[in-house]
Amino acid sequence: MSEQRIALVTGTSSGIGRQTALLLADRGFQVFATTRTTDSRISDLRAIKSVRLDVRDEDSVRLCLRQVLKSAGRLDLLVNAAGVLLQGAVEETGIDEARAVFERNSFGVLRLCRAALPVMRAQRSGRIINISSVLGFLPGPYTGVYAASKHAVEGFSESLDHEVRQFGIRVSVVEPGFTRTRLAANGELTGQRLPAYRAEGTLAQEAVRGAIAAGDDPRTRSLCGSASSHQPPSPAALRGRAHGGRPQSPQTICARAVPRSRASQAARPSPDRGKPLSPFPPETDR
Repeated sequence: MSEQRIALVTGTSSGIGRQTALLLADRGFQVFATTRTTDSRISDLRAIKSVRLDVRDEDSVRLCLRQVLKSAGRLDLLVNAAGVLLQGAVEETGIDEARAVFERNSFGVLRLCRAALPVMRAQRSGRIINISSVLGFLPGPYTGVYAASKHAVEGFSESLDHEVRQFGIRVSVVEPGFTRTRLAANGELTGQRLPAYRAEGTLAQEAVRGAIAAGDDPRTRSLCGSASSHQPPSPAALRGRAHGGRPQSPQTICARAVPRSRASQAARPSPDRGKPLSPFPPETDR
């Protein structure tokens, strides 16, 4: 069996997932890059194989893992980067809309983890890196359901890490700040648009889109370094910073976009939770 390390990366059609797959391949991993349709652009690279995967579908997840194991015989690293954005006030969000977000952002991660863990337990080794968001620990006005789905990823990722380290497996959750991806362009607005939220909601949506467009580069070179380390970095080290400063969430952005008379109610500053160091894990161990 080849000694080459094997990685499975979801959500590689663009953004953080795509850059992670490319950089892991550059670091010597055999990468299985997943999208909902086979991506010939990424599979042209010798070290990357494109695999179809719908994270919402149990059968698709099982088939994906079978393909990886049939081809490579093992799995050393799982990176969950697939996700979707829904913008709109919580009151405007229908249950079916919320369920669709959780299916991709939360349950999709859980499905992949559950499928990969038996393989890693048998190996007595493995690393799982779940890409969350700065909204995994901060509030997100007008992205409330998205923020809730990312809070869920943080909660079960950090809990899972304690459960599986006895098997030689470690789990990290990465919570980047605003990053230049197609998340907003590919995202959706809630179907219901209530007049009461229209003014502030529109300002918030425009501000978030602008912050994403001006955000950090999605290349995740230091994330790849953490994939090889023996200890995952501390949660504080993974929490996003925007341009070397404190985390900028939609709450902060909204405070700037909404007129001052309403900002104090719509977007109060959040208390600090740790000292963010970098959007991605450092190259060295803790």
